[in-house]
Amino acid sequence: MNAPKTKWSTEDEHTLIEIVEKYENKGKSKQEAFEMVANIINRTKAACASRYRKISKKQNNEIKDSYEFTELNTPINHSSLNLEMSIQFLKNLEQNLRIKKQNSLLKEKIRKIKQENEDLNKKIINAKTFIQKKQKVLINLVD
Repeated sequence: MNAPKTKWSTEDEHTLIEIVEKYENKGKSKQEAFEMVANIINRTKAACASRYRKISKKQNNEIKDSYEFTELNTPINHSSLNLEMSIQFLKNLEQNLRIKKQNSLLKEKIRKIKQENEDLNKKIINAKTFIQKKQKVLINLVD
């Protein structure tokens, strides 16, 4: 029979969680998993079940506590963040900043082109007016 132990090691807890999750993923019961773990780590089935419930409750509380809200009130679960996600976020941020800078430069170019267009339209109007005046003078001279 399994000898009673007092303190759970991190390794025993990981073994417990891993085996229970594997059994559940295969559609087997937690009770079967607890029996298997009990034999592996030399604990009772009841002790394994009790520890698993305690760990699950603790994890659920940590998940609830770790939710924070961003400016957009979108929950972020910090325990689900990882290095790859952080790197991807920073790459996207860097790309967005470059795009914003390019956008600002393009808007400034558009503003300058619009101003040049207005100036050229004024010159065209002035040139047309000047040509019309010269035409009138020439018509008057011919007559």
